Amino acid sequence: MNFSPYVNRLWLAAAILDARKQAGYTTDRLSQETGLQRQKISHIETANRPVDPAAIRLILEALGAAAPSHAKIMRAAERAAAQGWWKRYDDEMGPRQAQTADLEAGAAAIFEYQPFLIPGLLQTPDFARARAEAARIARSRRYSTARDIEARQQRQAILSAPAATPYEVIIDETALRRRTAPADVMHGQLEHLIGATLNLRAVTVRVLPLDVTLAERLQARSAFSYYTYTDPVGLEVVTVDTNIDDMVLTDENKVGLYASLRSELQEDALSAADSVELLATLAQELLARR
Repeated sequence: MNFSPYVNRLWLAAAILDARKQAGYTTDRLSQETGLQRQKISHIETANRPVDPAAIRLILEALGAAAPSHAKIMRAAERAAAQGWWKRYDDEMGPRQAQTADLEAGAAAIFEYQPFLIPGLLQTPDFARARAEAARIARSRRYSTARDIEARQQRQAILSAPAATPYEVIIDETALRRRTAPADVMHGQLEHLIGATLNLRAVTVRVLPLDVTLAERLQARSAFSYYTYTDPVGLEVVTVDTNIDDMVLTDENKVGLYASLRSELQEDALSAADSVELLATLAQELLARR
């Protein structure tokens, strides 16, 4: 699957809301003319629930949408109703990772800033296992570490596929120095980051060094990912990492703030070559301390 059902749902929500307003319809009038419950229309326009293409067709017929617009919206509706591979894992992989896999599926490019941990797209199985064990109290009863790691590896396939998704990640040096896994696991993880940078053409790993001056910077306060899509055209989505869940942002002004943060981080981070050198140094330091 080379598209994101969730992103198509977001795009569809805005398209239906705009079409309804352009036609001068209230939600109540649209409900009366289509036979759809007002609440169902509201769910469609806020992207809160899975999409029923048949309901979208009724709405477009009532609003008299033009043929090109009709075809584009119905295409998005069909995609929004599709189920990606991550649905097979359900709660076993955790809902946050499932949503992340969905967002990654159709992205034209991904940027990520990680101040605390190694990003999931670049985690080794051993590191992922260590972190899953550390976070076990926050997991559902159906959660399975094995399924989590299996799903994570399937997500990582987008970085090595023939049409690999361009992925740039900036990792704070603190996250690389902090022992968030046993020393041997951390060493293997650092070596993996070096290998990904050198061998995967779609991957760019850069380090935000401890000695960089940020006094006049806005500064990111948490990890975030910035997804760019060409289909739907021009859509950009930001997810902000919290301890509870991922906050999804599509509002132009809020996304713009994170675009500025991304630019600042790109200016301040080490080059890819210098980052590899630092990663190699940190890996050697871990070996020396074991």
